[in-house]
Amino acid sequence: MDKQQFRKAALKKRSGLFESASDKQLADSLIFENILKSGILNDIRCVLTYVSCKGEADTLKLIDWILSEGKEAGVPRCGKSGHMDFFRIKSRSDLRLSSIGIPEPEYDERNLIRDFSETLCIVPGTAFDMKGNRTGYGGGYYDRFISAEKEILTAGLCYHSLLFDEVPSEPHDECVDYIITEKGFFKINE
Repeated sequence: MDKQQFRKAALKKRSGLFESASDKQLADSLIFENILKSGILNDIRCVLTYVSCKGEADTLKLIDWILSEGKEAGVPRCGKSGHMDFFRIKSRSDLRLSSIGIPEPEYDERNLIRDFSETLCIVPGTAFDMKGNRTGYGGGYYDRFISAEKEILTAGLCYHSLLFDEVPSEPHDECVDYIITEKGFFKINE
C-alpha cells in the first residue's frame, strides 16, 4: 500500500475508533497521564504542539498544563511555501481558526520562537510505527521543521490501534523519538 492509500485508511480507521465521545475522552486522558508519568516534560523548558482537531489525540489538556506549569507553549502557524513557524501563546484564547479550520496563533514577530534548546515537539500523525516513522497529512511541514532543528526532542501522540509494525516512509521523512498512546510511553531506539 502506498503512503497516500495508507494515510486514507488510517484516517478512516481513526474516525471509527470510538463508540462514544466519552470513550475518546478516556483514551485522551490516558494519553495525557502517560505523558506526565513518563517524565519527558521534567527537563523541558518549551513544548511545541499542534492544536488537536478532526479526531486527533487531544492536546488541549496538555496545552493548559504547559501554561499552568509556567513552561513556554508554542503552536504552529503554517505558511503557503511549506514553511512552519511556532509562536508563543499565553492562553488558548490566543488561537484563531485558519482558513482551513485549524486553530493557530496570529502572526506576531514578538511571539516567534527562535530558541529551541530544552524543547519537545509534539508531532501530529495519522499513524506511527515502533521505529518512529509516521504518516502525517501529506504537507511535509513537520519533516522540514524537524530536519532543520535537530536538537529538538520529538514525540508522537496517537491511539494505540494506530500504532503499526510498519508505516510507509520515504528517505526524507523524519522519525519521532517517543510515541505516547493510551496504553503507554515508548522510547524509540535508534
